[in-house]
Amino acid sequence: MLKQIKDRVEGGKRFLITTHIDLDGDAVGSCFSLYWALISQKKDAYVYLKDMIPYKYRFLPGPKEPRYLLNTMPEDRFDTVFVLDCGDFHRVGKGYENLKNNGFIVNIDHHSTNSSFGNLNLIDEDASSTAEILYDLFRYLGIDISYEMAINIYTAILTDTGSFRYDNTTPKAFSICGHLTRIGVRPSSIATMVYESHPKERFILLGKTLNTLETYKDGKIVIAHITSDMFYDSKALEEFTDGFVEYIKEIDGIDIAILIRQIENSRYKLSMRSKGEVDVASICRAFGGGGHKKAAGCYINGDIETVKRRVLEAIEG
Repeated sequence: MLKQIKDRVEGGKRFLITTHIDLDGDAVGSCFSLYWALISQKKDAYVYLKDMIPYKYRFLPGPKEPRYLLNTMPEDRFDTVFVLDCGDFHRVGKGYENLKNNGFIVNIDHHSTNSSFGNLNLIDEDASSTAEILYDLFRYLGIDISYEMAINIYTAILTDTGSFRYDNTTPKAFSICGHLTRIGVRPSSIATMVYESHPKERFILLGKTLNTLETYKDGKIVIAHITSDMFYDSKALEEFTDGFVEYIKEIDGIDIAILIRQIENSRYKLSMRSKGEVDVASICRAFGGGGHKKAAGCYINGDIETVKRRVLEAIEG
């Protein structure tokens, strides 16, 4: 499969790179690292991101204008469309249908719930991140890892392993990051940008969120929620909630942490984390979502109490 991707890169000229909505560090870092890799090979590369880049990742070097609107897709086809870190094609966001006949789809991901929607599907669920898979691809292609690529790959691995705290933290992940630091990446600088540069409104919203904590099943399940009114009162943006579910997960003795965030009048996004053996990806899959065994997400319609009831029923199985 690496050989097939190599043939497409070497034989092509125009490439589109995209990823999922609700951007995280692996999504942004993977897209930007592949962008710089293709640019180094004198290719025409475009990055399409449905959502704005979250504030904590805006320091990452990328194209000057990453947005490339799918609903105004040029008539000329792309030789290859790379879809990265995206479990299902529709998660690219509105306009994804326009890509189906506008280029050969290469799907690169590390989620076990990936639907293999590409013409080529490079899926490695044992990889720490999609960026780790790309690192191997770059080495196979004989592309030197530049500083711009290195800082993006490092940030992707750092964030997708939860600062090297999750089960997907492997010796290989450490080895890759060691190489990236030798290229010039400074771990302390990246940690400051990602974890220590938050707006104060984030903490106001976090306080309100933690005040909603409820426990179920003898304290094994903890749920917190965020409503539209809480966003308004805090003057906070949706992107400020990134990482909130990790605070809930830190509670001693729990098995599952759940953050429920209102995104529309009767629609909620759920972020779930498992500390035990519960497979939260399978729970989220029941609602059309997915992810990893210990970190997954989905959307559920209804009022807040209905959403809580439905997810608890799904956990009980």
